[in-house]
Amino acid sequence: MIHGIKEEEWNDFLEGRLDEEARDRIEAHLIGCLYCWELYRQMARMTQALISAGEEIRTAVALQDHQLEEGIRKFYARISEPNAVYKNPIQQRLDALTAILASMCGKETAHKALSVAAQTSPARTIDQVTLDNWTPFLSNLKSIATVMCGETGAHLVWESGQL
Repeated sequence: MIHGIKEEEWNDFLEGRLDEEARDRIEAHLIGCLYCWELYRQMARMTQALISAGEEIRTAVALQDHQLEEGIRKFYARISEPNAVYKNPIQQRLDALTAILASMCGKETAHKALSVAAQTSPARTIDQVTLDNWTPFLSNLKSIATVMCGETGAHLVWESGQL
């Protein structure tokens, strides 16, 4: 917290999600505090850089509608196979998420995305993902998928990852 402004409020302020009263309070503070003004400018530049980078990545690796539909069709066909027997619900979800991501961005990228999501979660490795740390892992994976595949792909990842 800096000068009574929580980190979450800064993020919401930068993304235009604050209610009017909180926004006015922060704007009034920025007028009189050079430190917070500079912090705001740095955060705004970084936020814009991240948004731009995300847009560039989405356009560089954007799937055409027919590719996405084909991947989704293959995914649902695979998980609905009668021989798809899993002993471990975590492994079942990991396989499903791998299939979804692989259809959108390739198998190797899918494996890397799952590994990074695990590394930045309490699990620390994909082998250590359990029911107890599933939600932080899935949240990280959704964030990664948002950058790689856009909101629609990230929503599919999130929904498919629900236990």
